[in-house]
Amino acid sequence: MKASRRFGLEGIVAAGILLLLATAAGAQQAHKSHEIGRLWETITPVWSFPEYNPVSDQMCYPGGDFFFQMRKNLERRGIWIGVKDWTNKDGQFKPYYVSEGGYMNHEAPGILFPIRSRKFVRNRLCIVKVNGVQETRLLDSRTGSTKRSTLEADEQIEMVWTTDVGIEVTLNSYAFANRLHDSYIILSFTFKNTGNADQTPSTIELPGQFLHGVYFGFWFKFVPGGDMGHQQVREFDDWVHYIGNQTGDTLRGLWYCYDGDSQRDPRDDIGDPDQTTGEFLSPQYLGVGVLHADRTANDPSDDPAQPATVAYRTPRTVRSHLKGDDEFTLYSELSSGEQSRGTDTGEWAYPWMEPVQEPVVLLAFGPYDIPFGQDVRIVLYEVAGAIDQQLAVQFGQDWKAGRLEWHGLRGDPAKNAIIATGLDSLLLFASRAQRTWRQGLASVPDGPPPPNLNIDAGPGKVTLKWDPVHTEPDPDTGELDFAGYMVYRTEDRYTMPYRLIWRCGGETGIPDTTTLFVDRNVTRGRNYYYYVVAYDRYGNTSSHYYNRNYQYAAVPLDAPHKNLDSIYVVPNPFHAQGLAYGGTLQEDYTEIPRKEDQIMFVGLPAKAVIRIFTVHGDLVATLHHPNPDDPRSVPGTADEAWFQISSSWQTIKSGVYFYYVEGWDENGKPLGTATGKFVVIR
Repeated sequence: MKASRRFGLEGIVAAGILLLLATAAGAQQAHKSHEIGRLWETITPVWSFPEYNPVSDQMCYPGGDFFFQMRKNLERRGIWIGVKDWTNKDGQFKPYYVSEGGYMNHEAPGILFPIRSRKFVRNRLCIVKVNGVQETRLLDSRTGSTKRSTLEADEQIEMVWTTDVGIEVTLNSYAFANRLHDSYIILSFTFKNTGNADQTPSTIELPGQFLHGVYFGFWFKFVPGGDMGHQQVREFDDWVHYIGNQTGDTLRGLWYCYDGDSQRDPRDDIGDPDQTTGEFLSPQYLGVGVLHADRTANDPSDDPAQPATVAYRTPRTVRSHLKGDDEFTLYSELSSGEQSRGTDTGEWAYPWMEPVQEPVVLLAFGPYDIPFGQDVRIVLYEVAGAIDQQLAVQFGQDWKAGRLEWHGLRGDPAKNAIIATGLDSLLLFASRAQRTWRQGLASVPDGPPPPNLNIDAGPGKVTLKWDPVHTEPDPDTGELDFAGYMVYRTEDRYTMPYRLIWRCGGETGIPDTTTLFVDRNVTRGRNYYYYVVAYDRYGNTSSHYYNRNYQYAAVPLDAPHKNLDSIYVVPNPFHAQGLAYGGTLQEDYTEIPRKEDQIMFVGLPAKAVIRIFTVHGDLVATLHHPNPDDPRSVPGTADEAWFQISSSWQTIKSGVYFYYVEGWDENGKPLGTATGKFVVIR
């Protein structure tokens, strides 16, 4: 039988999103993203996010969505630079001035000026093909980065911009593939007094300036589970807590945020259980921590007294030029010396109370005196932790069914105790980030490089072939420590948890150089997604994200039938359900094919025309099998997918529908007609 070809619905969506990217032109092209580990982040040209920013990773965790960038946990961020006794390029003296680089004024036009954007990688992003068609990514690409084999981390993004106070900012961010280190990203900021106050570094608007009383303030607005495609998540019920300014604290400094109980939901909704499945949609703990702050512009040793100010505000109380606040007021926010411990210290009973609702956290460093040509470095890190995604699904279902138990606890107390273990995960990754910074980026063990991957779906099987990488030495030690490969798979949606289904090398008895696996444990018409990692004798692996298929699913199909006697629709009846962990609600994206709306016409001949009617005889849609204009429609198969979108691009409603099929064989010989019906319940 001829091998079939099958694609997931995302292929048709890609063109629309790529068009969106094109309209963003230069600014969007300068965005660079880390998508190598479980914590995903987009580094924008001036650090703060644009006001309209749909195509962006914003502390997505765990992992993200290559197309819709779901699982966002960071809403806004920005950097303020405060100065005293300063004269601007127009000769105006300012007793106090704050260069407000976000978050409320977004990209701060006229204040922040992008200069350079680059990404370096130790290993190229893999080439992934599904039935010969190569996949593409929206926020990452092979051409958008430069390979640097001597890189100390797996990925480095360098972003340079300048400010209206003549301070040039260089941000170097570092991300790792190692599973013990892939939930934090190190952010090294260097603030240099160059005198350049516009986008042209060759002209100096503020030559020779000496900057006094300089503060650097970092703002973060976290929203755990804030972009999951589910309406119930955005409840403004988050707590924040700070570690690092109290006796006995073991971390250098860490703000973290987590989900609390909502006033709108009569249930205990800590973790935001899905209203249909119970899945915990917001189990994430998100944080920003401190690794280093220069003591002075002349002394690069770490100053343990920094940050000088640790505070939180709400959108109602945060200061901004946009609100009419004066320079002294903004400068005082940075220089207040406040040392907050957060909103969850017992003063406030609920996180949705107005004085603490939607907390925005601040870390401010200073004051520094910075002579012309000198700089100050401040190193932070973003970090995330949560229970495993599969556990969020499993425990959520148990909680919904009333059977959840955990260490002697039942029901809500058990749920909340399980979700709280995400804090242990967060603190573990935070401590690893600190250790990595102390010992050096190269101290993180490296696995083998990820292999390029070819996936081919055929009748009753999916075949995976990948390029060999067993001859590649360890980048740090030079040792040939390669030990084998592992294959992971998920079904239906690429955002669902993956599981290990095959491995070679080690004690498997299968040669470690094997580069072929045939998956026969598959079901006709089902979407399958894979990735392959290489591992070494110490257990280190390549990235779990570099060679995933997501744009095109691998779908085993049947060969075309010789008659029309066995045509039917699956599932029948169809019952619409929203998808947890990155899916969409029923009313979302009605004009775009969605996996959760897919039905299949099966048992078709080589060529067919399918007409779908309402019970009143109105024509709803006409499908051609195969359809040369649809990459998901596969010649030489017996199956055709329909996503319940009418010819007028409307999602159909609940009801009974009839179909009428005309069929021909591969040579064009008529095979007759067939009729049937199916039911849709929404």
